[in-house]
Amino acid sequence: SLAGVALADEKALKELEGSYVVTVLEKGGKAAPKEIMDGLKVSIKGDALTITVGGDEKKAKIKVDGAKTPATIDILPSDGPEKGKTFPGIYKVEKGEVTLAFNEKEKGDRPKEFKSDADSILLR
Repeated sequence: SLAGVALADEKALKELEGSYVVTVLEKGGKAAPKEIMDGLKVSIKGDALTITVGGDEKKAKIKVDGAKTPATIDILPSDGPEKGKTFPGIYKVEKGEVTLAFNEKEKGDRPKEFKSDADSILLR
């Protein structure tokens, strides 16, 4: 039922809620430079995602489907040059730690695994 789906998604969003310090950021299999990592924070409240990079805030809306394996997430930036795009991803929550992999090419393929390749970014 639609209501069941909506509730499951709400529960999935609740699971994701919080502020996180990013310990791993990879793109194309390479780790991000330390200066990017130092000020990198991710916070999720409801369906709002904020990524803070070096004092800069990037905001996005997220859509999640916790019923799929792995659970899926769509990231929809709300400002900047990426506004209006959709980046498909997957996520998992384990012991209060969130792992996120998403394709930074709009309409690109949703990652199948939690690793970074040519087009995808891995955040943990």
